Parts: sequence; structure tokens; C-alpha cells
Amino acid sequence: MDNWLETKQLPLHFVSVAGLVYKEDKVLLIKSERRGWEFHGGVLEQGESIFDGLKREIFEESGIIAEPEKFVGIYQRLNKKEGYGYLEGMILPPVVNLTFRCSYVSGEEKASDESIDVGWFTPDEAREKVTVSDIKKRLEDILEYDGKQHFDTFENKGDKIKFIRDILI
Repeated sequence: MDNWLETKQLPLHFVSVAGLVYKEDKVLLIKSERRGWEFHGGVLEQGESIFDGLKREIFEESGIIAEPEKFVGIYQRLNKKEGYGYLEGMILPPVVNLTFRCSYVSGEEKASDESIDVGWFTPDEAREKVTVSDIKKRLEDILEYDGKQHFDTFENKGDKIKFIRDILI
């Protein structure tokens, strides 16, 4: 019997989406107070479709309207972690993230409640700006996308990331 049936505790993972937006030869990054430069993403709301959630996150964080173009991979963080910001004092469950390459549709970039800065950068500049290890890994996977999807399983260990499995499908 499945363990959760015995314990009566439903299994819980956040489902999140992330996307790197391309406009000609530049990519869009946002800067957050907590993680520095990164690309767009966040947790899906209940009942929200994957593409709608991705477009919402990109627009909320940058004012840009974008369209998902290529599915790059699934990234699974196995460990729980402490909440921050509005979620401070809570323990956040593991997360399954669906990551995409997106194309610019319209809009002017602007900072928001979720970003302190927004900008277009060359891929090399983006590689230098993004420093958080799991975000940097996904950024590299998007920038080097060759038509194969990644499936990565990892744990956050403070400022370090421990990959348990990294395969291409």
C-alpha cells in the first residue's frame, strides 16, 4: 500500500513554471532581492493551466507578453525548504518545475512588486549575471537547448545544489 494512504497525509509538491524570453539575440532577466538575477517563474495557482501560469508570471514580473516556444525540461527539487517573504515561517514542499524557452510578443520591460530590475542581455551576459546554482543550471540548459528535454532531480543544500539525476530524454 502507498505510504500516504497509511499515514492519511496527501503527497504534496508545488508545480512551478519558468521561462527564458528571447527577443532577437537577447534574453530577458529579472533581478529579485533574494536571488539576484534570474529568469521568470513561479508556482501555478490552483486550476491554472501551465501556459497561462507561465505567461502570467512573465507579465507580472516584467510587463512583457511572451509565448512559450520550446519545452526544455522538468526539474525536481526533492527537499523541503524554509519559506521566505510572505511565506516566512512556513516549510515549503518539494517542487516540480517545468521550464520553457519563450519568445517575446510585446510590451516594455518594467520592474514590479516581484522584481527590482529587468533587462535584456546577451546569452553570455546572462550566464555571468545568474549566480544561484539551480537557476544557473536551468539557464544553461535553455541556452544550449538542442531539442532534447532534461529531467533533473536535485536537492538544495544551503547555497549548493546536489544533483541526484540528470538525464536527457
